[in-house]
Amino acid sequence: MDTRVSSPTTSVSLGILDLTPLLVLISLSTNFIGYGLAGLTRRFLVYPSQAVWPANLATIALNRAFHTETNNVVNGWAVSRMRWFMYCFTAMFIYFWFPDYIMQAMSYFNWITWIAPHNAKLGAITGSVTGLGLNPLPTFDWNQLVVIADPLVSPFFVSTFFSSRVAHTFT
Repeated sequence: MDTRVSSPTTSVSLGILDLTPLLVLISLSTNFIGYGLAGLTRRFLVYPSQAVWPANLATIALNRAFHTETNNVVNGWAVSRMRWFMYCFTAMFIYFWFPDYIMQAMSYFNWITWIAPHNAKLGAITGSVTGLGLNPLPTFDWNQLVVIADPLVSPFFVSTFFSSRVAHTFT
C-alpha cells in the first residue's frame, strides 16, 4: 500500500491535481488588480505634493544628482558628483564601521553617570544597556540614534509626535 502524501504542486498522484497553473494565475491576477487600482488612484495618491513623504526626497536627490550631466562650479568647488559621493561614502563607512566593530563602547556610553559615578539609581534610569535608557543623548553611535526617526530625513513634527506617543504608551 502506497502511503506517500503529495503536495498540490506535484503531478497527479493519489487523485490530487496539479494546481501550479492555477496558483500562477491567482498570483498574476492579484498583482494586476493591484497595479490597476494603483493606476486608477494615482491622481489622488501619487501626484499631490502632500503625498510625497520626505524620506523619499533624499533618494530622489541622490538619483537626480547621479544622472545629471552638468557639473556646475559652486563657490569655487569643482569636485565631480561621483568624487564627492566617494568622499562622503568613505567618511560614513568609517563613521559607522568604527563604532560597530572597533569600539563598541561608543554605543553603550553612559555619560550621565559621570555626574554621580556611584549612584546605582542614576545608572538604572539612564543606562542604555541595563537601564531604562532615559537619556537625552544616550549614545555616540548614529545607528542607535536613528532607530526611532532619522532627524536628517524625517520632519521634526514626525519625530516629536512619535516620541510623544511612545512616552504616552509607557506612562
